[in-house]
Amino acid sequence: MDALTQLNVLGLILSAVLLAMACIKADRIRAWRAGINPSTEELPDAFFVAARVTFVALAGVGVYLSVQGFGVSDARRGMTAS
Repeated sequence: MDALTQLNVLGLILSAVLLAMACIKADRIRAWRAGINPSTEELPDAFFVAARVTFVALAGVGVYLSVQGFGVSDARRGMTAS
């Protein structure tokens, strides 16, 4: 596996991590924050919606760029093979 293909696989893995982060419930994050610093103020629900939209959008861009990168990797491999 060449370096460009490894980079594309890493991009897909990071996109999967972003999607997993978007699936975490707000109550779990609030409990985690309260455990770390109990005196912090509560985050509004709009913050979590904005964060989820951002994570999903970034994951979509990551998947798109990885798929495009696989195309470049295949084209590059075809050029060096001939």
